[in-house]
Amino acid sequence: MSNKSENFNWLPERIGKYKIEKVLGMGGMGVIYTAKQEPLNRTVALKVLQPMSGHSEEAKKRFEIEAQAVSRLEHQNIVQLYEYGQEESYTFFAMQFIDGENLSQRIHGKKVMTFGEMIDISKQICRALRYAHGKEVIHRDIKPQNVLIDKGGLAHLTDFGIAKVFSGGDITMTGVAVGTPEYMSPEQAEGRRPDAQTDIYSLGILMYEMATKSPPFTGENPVSIAYKQVHEIAAPPSIKRKDIPKRLELIILKALKKDKGKRYATIDEMLNDLDSVDVDEKVERQTLSFLSSKKKESKPTRGIKEKRITDRRMGDRRFGRNARQTGINLFCAEFWIESWRTQSLSIVLWLMTMLILLLHFVNHP
Repeated sequence: MSNKSENFNWLPERIGKYKIEKVLGMGGMGVIYTAKQEPLNRTVALKVLQPMSGHSEEAKKRFEIEAQAVSRLEHQNIVQLYEYGQEESYTFFAMQFIDGENLSQRIHGKKVMTFGEMIDISKQICRALRYAHGKEVIHRDIKPQNVLIDKGGLAHLTDFGIAKVFSGGDITMTGVAVGTPEYMSPEQAEGRRPDAQTDIYSLGILMYEMATKSPPFTGENPVSIAYKQVHEIAAPPSIKRKDIPKRLELIILKALKKDKGKRYATIDEMLNDLDSVDVDEKVERQTLSFLSSKKKESKPTRGIKEKRITDRRMGDRRFGRNARQTGINLFCAEFWIESWRTQSLSIVLWLMTMLILLLHFVNHP
């Protein structure tokens, strides 16, 4: 057998019925090629475990888990598995080939992503995760490089190399952090057992990056990034991109809650909220600790009932604030009604004092 390339001289031109064409990419476990499946003449993405990894049981196990995870999933937004097998010394699996680009290339391209495009891709990933979670598969490595966009705009989730399959084996143990630091959930960073909310957090980071072109937490090394995932609060995306829809920002920030009790409990909840986003509703004021000194009132979205967000540091006493802005009108009935409601005890004490003084003057003229 002749070799295809000096850089990959361990790989022959053919593996079984697959004729190798070109390199698509290379990861820690293996190389991904485009290949022709004969006799169907179908183009596939062929992922091959590197022979030099053959002595690593962890690499083999991870490769098997990825194939096992993908084999469970048949969804339009998840890359489809065609075959898993061995040929001579090569372990491989053939997958659906996506003719397009990955989401990282789309995010960091010359053209800024529109919010409509961002929401559409986010909803497609939500549907893929909803299906995977329903099949008891957690991805655990949601990031832009693992989302492929075909030329028709359809998003495909790929690379289930560190997926958790509940009814199968798991190559990781509690206490060991697994994932990509920039997209890792706090529980992953601390080595705690992951669940569906792990993918929700990572999707929140991916959406943050789609909106701002950078993830919320970066650093010089993986340890510093993991520390930020656990201990630091993400700045609202509107600081970097002021025209982001208000409701979309709230969805991202809820997905990024450190406390899982405050994060979306299921991907379905997140998808439902994404369905309600109005791309024309902009964030006109910063949120909570990132509140701008210049406040503006934002118009509520028509047909959407939202919870009011209050910044307690600035106080929320409507009467006091309005009095300073507009002045006090002693001849306005609303002023006296509001005064009685808020200062009734003081008024009663004042009246009793006046009555005592009056009686004193009457009895001692």
